Amino acid sequence: MRGNSMNALQPRPRIAWALGGGGARGFAHLGVLKVLKEARIPIDALAGTSMGAVMAVLFAAGTDLKYLTALATTIAWENFVDLRFPRYGLVEGKRITPLIRLLTKRKKLEELAVPVRVIATDLLTGDEVIFDHGPLDEAVRASISIPGIFTPVPSGQRLLVDGGLVAGVPVNAAAEMGMELVFAVNVGGELDTEPPRSVFDILYRSSEIMMRRLDGIQMEQAAFVLTPEVGHVGTVQFNRAEECIEKGEAAAREALPEMRRIIEEYQGRRERERAVGERV
Repeated sequence: MRGNSMNALQPRPRIAWALGGGGARGFAHLGVLKVLKEARIPIDALAGTSMGAVMAVLFAAGTDLKYLTALATTIAWENFVDLRFPRYGLVEGKRITPLIRLLTKRKKLEELAVPVRVIATDLLTGDEVIFDHGPLDEAVRASISIPGIFTPVPSGQRLLVDGGLVAGVPVNAAAEMGMELVFAVNVGGELDTEPPRSVFDILYRSSEIMMRRLDGIQMEQAAFVLTPEVGHVGTVQFNRAEECIEKGEAAAREALPEMRRIIEEYQGRRERERAVGERV
């Protein structure tokens, strides 16, 4: 009955989804997207960072979610990590792009049925780089390039790395897509509460704190933020994909009433504004 009431007021608000980065925790997005699709919660646009970008482009390209779930839980992800110890990172990432290309049927961003923005960071200027056209695999490869792990991606005068440095949960990019509401999915990790054991730990923890604060500022601008309980999963624990997917699905199902309430309130407010305008 609740779903019917959502359709009582027309037109419904268009919703842009901001899918955050988090490495293996990003598999939770699959569970979230499955529930949204089943419940007919609108997905009118997507903005993604890092693993969120991967899931955004795969969904928008029409890749079957059941197939993606099976792939995520059975694939030997270590086969896609080419450890060649290049100068600027441990992983070149060249094996990942063919997989993205295959799953998206070589589509370009501008060819997707659902508009998508992919977020990266220019290592030379510190600027946020938003891909809205061009090959999907190139945009995704840049967005997932965690500094020090994946090698940066040259692009014209830019040197691109993980979008999480500037927008771990890309709410601002989603807000610029012209939709009425922005919903976000946060799959960030838990902050380590153990004392740092090395200089590297101190530097990593410091950067993590800064990025968390930036993400918090962006998420405050979203109409709704969904946070699946995956913070305990490590960034590279890809063997826990099934657990993350289940957590994403559970969080989304629990949040359905709240999401519908927000949509209905927006519809009601717009309907009242329309009625007032007609009387004036």
